[in-house]
Amino acid sequence: MGFIDVALRSLGSFLNLDFDGYELVVDNASSDGSFERIKKFIEEKRPGGVRVKVVRNERNLGYAGGMNVGWEARDPDSKYVAFVNNDLIPTPQSLTKLIEYMEGDEKIAATNGLIKYPDGKTIYAAGWAVDDILTGIGVCNGRGLADCSTVDKPHLVTYADGSYMVVRVSAIKAVGFDGKPFINETFLYADDALLGIRLWNLGYSSYYVPVEAGIHHASLTTKSTGFIRYYPIRAKFIMYAMIRTSHNNVLPIYHARIKWSSWLLCNAGLGQYCTMYKAVTDGWELGMRFRNRYGFLDLNKAPHIKLPTYVVMAHVFFPIRSTFLRNRFVTHDDLMLDELG
Repeated sequence: MGFIDVALRSLGSFLNLDFDGYELVVDNASSDGSFERIKKFIEEKRPGGVRVKVVRNERNLGYAGGMNVGWEARDPDSKYVAFVNNDLIPTPQSLTKLIEYMEGDEKIAATNGLIKYPDGKTIYAAGWAVDDILTGIGVCNGRGLADCSTVDKPHLVTYADGSYMVVRVSAIKAVGFDGKPFINETFLYADDALLGIRLWNLGYSSYYVPVEAGIHHASLTTKSTGFIRYYPIRAKFIMYAMIRTSHNNVLPIYHARIKWSSWLLCNAGLGQYCTMYKAVTDGWELGMRFRNRYGFLDLNKAPHIKLPTYVVMAHVFFPIRSTFLRNRFVTHDDLMLDELG
């Protein structure tokens, strides 16, 4: 199934949610004819009770910038806003159930439900966790329901998954980044993590809610571009510069090691390390700029995963891949909250 087919299926599903009185804002900056197809699809498929606003950007603003455009275009009286990827197929009652849960507590600023891969069995994420070395991990990622007993109850998470999250408008207006949910310059990746940790730092919370939320055809947009190598690395170093952890005394050593080793390998003619060097340098500079603008974020004020000291030291000082860290099986029981924000 191609990208435009998934996008139209996603759009059709959101047009037919079991929810009264919502407005759908569609943001598009494409030049491949998909804008015209999407507009025609909306005209033909839109139910009578659903309002749709189509915003066409002049250029690609990435996830963060595009979602912020949608945020600015929202109905001014809206109490909640859902941010969704164009490769996410929602279940009909998901939005209703997520909002019903948030109605019970004004301090819940962001939620998401159970999101699965296209096979309908494997879990993509039940919220996201961040560990002491700022690796983001989808809770229960890659497992089935039988392997993850925590998905049947609500749980605190470091942040709600950006492929389909619901946020409380009043919370974002109060403590968001300049009154917005995301920092435009992040473009791709880190955006939902920074929002979630900021919410925890400023007295709000993010929750996983046991609701079948939808199917995610992950990264269909970025797979066809060069984004997939540069932006995840850049995002990691934005977070290193901006977020305080229990290991802040050694993480700058990791930054220096990766920066200068990639510089040496780039100059030795290994082109892929030139991309890495640029990503590390750009990420750190952006993170420092954001830190000066918004202040430090403290991971210890959010639910997160604590790592043994020897794991952190191995990551910092030795040139080993962190694949074993990224591929860990994490449940909600692995998240710990040191102090309340």
